[in-house]
Amino acid sequence: MMMSDLPKDLVEEILSRLPATTLKRLRSTCKLWNSLFKDEGFARKHFEKAARQDLVVMLKDSRAHSVSVNLRGIHNNNFDPCIKDIGELSLSQVDINKMVHCNGLLFCITKDNIPMVWNPCTRETKWVEPRRVYDKSDRFAFGYEYKKSCYNYKILRIQDAHGIEIYEFNSNSWRVLDVTCDWCIRTHAVSLEGNAYWFASEYKEGTEHNTCLVSFDFSKEIFEAMDIPFQYNGEDIVALSVTRENKLAVLMQRWALEMEIWVRDKIEPNAVSWNQFVEVDMGLKLPAGTDNMFSFKTTFSIDEDYKVALVWHTDHDKGAESRKWIENIKIFIIGEDIYREIVIGKIDYRYSYPLMYNYVPSLVQI
Repeated sequence: MMMSDLPKDLVEEILSRLPATTLKRLRSTCKLWNSLFKDEGFARKHFEKAARQDLVVMLKDSRAHSVSVNLRGIHNNNFDPCIKDIGELSLSQVDINKMVHCNGLLFCITKDNIPMVWNPCTRETKWVEPRRVYDKSDRFAFGYEYKKSCYNYKILRIQDAHGIEIYEFNSNSWRVLDVTCDWCIRTHAVSLEGNAYWFASEYKEGTEHNTCLVSFDFSKEIFEAMDIPFQYNGEDIVALSVTRENKLAVLMQRWALEMEIWVRDKIEPNAVSWNQFVEVDMGLKLPAGTDNMFSFKTTFSIDEDYKVALVWHTDHDKGAESRKWIENIKIFIIGEDIYREIVIGKIDYRYSYPLMYNYVPSLVQI
């Protein structure tokens, strides 16, 4: 029996469980399936039921690249992990400076600080016109409100001089929010279950105090401060990541090269707990005289199956003195008893820093 002989409902049920990248390859084989994959109802069903593909996207020289990561056998001392730059994803002539992943969509900030939303799997894009011209100092976040089985995607825009605005995809319009952001944001935003998160320092009497996690709830449209699981002294390097789309992870590296990564687990609807994922003294693993390792542009992810963290970083290519802007793209694979350092390419850091993002392809429509 062929697929075409099966009832339509059964065909939809089967296809809704296949990974998005598989459906992308199938859409050219059948006009009916191609039409189905563009249907908003099927896209929602597929998002809820399909097998998840945890992929990695790297921002390199202002372009998004797909990266292959194979850690199988990482705990074998004779094993060399395989991490390769597969190539550029298709989004021509757009220079990207930052990205945020949410439900298979990539919220991108261009080098001119203009926001756009992109689904690499469906190749759909959306540019958002501002009420007031975008400024280099604007900060953005991306998330959604889930209501009546529908996702209403939203963009948050924080402006130093003109307050806070929000853009709703359902209405295709901006509006001003009657809220204030009393924090100095220190990291790029991540999106988790519809809400945005940053590391930020609280403003008091014109100076910065108290660094904490700050979230923005896109349903309630309010900011909230959250405790962090370690002492922060103001000079430590901190970074945020999302793992498997349902857990928040935080990295902290002290100037003494002590590094900690913590993962936040939801134990009840309104209660969370922090669990330490790894704690490593990098000073025991690096050459003598190394005074610092990461920076505020560092990004990372964790692999709970292999119990390691992948930290993405750049440092100067000592063999490229005549090209002083050239830096190596390095990945540090770090666990309790594991340390590997891999160079996977070079960049000209005048134009962009490499940033790594977890990405789960989907058919979600913009």
